[in-house]
Amino acid sequence: MATNGAPVDPPARGRRRRLLVLTLLVVAAVLFLVSGAWDALRPASIAAHALLIHRFVLRHRALASLLFGAVYALATALSLPLGAVLSILTGWAFGPWWGTALVVVAATAGATALFVFARWFGGESLRAWLGRKPGAARLLEGFEGDAFRYLLALRLIPLFPFWLVNLAPALSRVRLRTYVAATFLGIIPGTFVFVNLGAGLRRLSFDRTPGPTLVVALGLLGFLVFVGPLARRWWRARAARARSR
Repeated sequence: MATNGAPVDPPARGRRRRLLVLTLLVVAAVLFLVSGAWDALRPASIAAHALLIHRFVLRHRALASLLFGAVYALATALSLPLGAVLSILTGWAFGPWWGTALVVVAATAGATALFVFARWFGGESLRAWLGRKPGAARLLEGFEGDAFRYLLALRLIPLFPFWLVNLAPALSRVRLRTYVAATFLGIIPGTFVFVNLGAGLRRLSFDRTPGPTLVVALGLLGFLVFVGPLARRWWRARAARARSR
């Protein structure tokens, strides 16, 4: 293809598109922060408007589900540290079962968007950047084997930050359908823990009694907090043994 008699360089055109998309994302992130939307998602702000949120969900359940899902997916795609807060809020607003389904679908959609964008934007440069992070090189190497089981294990056990597990597979040879399936299945248990905690807090908000839901939720959260450090210690020992070989 030619324009005004001069050939168009496809790689150069692709780089311009990537730069344009990146610029738009940066502008959107700046507007998000400047507009005060970030403050509205802080726990204190959410607690202050809890009754208003509750009434809105009761009157417009379908619309509220779409809004909650969109916000959660966007926060996941942008790697904002809001996952736990939004999961608890979703459980408080929708209950344990619908809340879990909503969060799992939204988080999978947001993580998939990040996966697609990272692979399209420039996998090699991002992989080189990530490879300089402590422990990230070993994380990337793990995807060269059974990617589905490896990613599923990373989703089930909190060895690494959620954003890192979202991004790393895009910089390897993991297929999109493998990524989506492992993400969807792997985040269900952890999601249920936080969503169930929100559902228990909802009961406490209106009934003034904890009830069995909150007790179970706190027990599951304690188990998750206990397992995380043990899993990370095991991973570091495993990586140390591998380096010493």
